[in-house]
This record gives sequence, C-alpha cells and structure tokens, in this order.
Amino acid sequence: MQCRMCGYEFDEKIIGRSCQGCGKRECQTVHCPNCGYGNSPEYETEFKFIDSLKDKLSFKKKKE
Repeated sequence: MQCRMCGYEFDEKIIGRSCQGCGKRECQTVHCPNCGYGNSPEYETEFKFIDSLKDKLSFKKKKE
C-alpha cells in the first residue's frame, strides 16, 4: 500500500489493519508507519476507478 499523505510504500499485512485507538469495531484504517496517516483501503478501488475515468477523458480530448 502507498500512503496517500507522504507516498511511503509499505505492506499493510505486516502493519495490521486496526488502529485500535478509535473504538470502532472492525476498523479498516491502516496507519502509515512513516507519517502516521490513517489510510482507508476501501478508497483504493474508488481512486483507481477515478484515475481510469480521467485517463479515458484525457484520451478523448487528445483525439478531438
């Protein structure tokens, strides 16, 4: 996983998922070992989808 705040790449499986500080059950937040930012894995697929849409739109503009 790559941290959205600092860009540091780390293996979220080694770090663990829960921050254990928020009190939420089954928290999916993964904190970056470099900066401490709480990354949410659910957003990964959403960001990939948005990036693919941006690529398609920029390709369409280049064709015109």
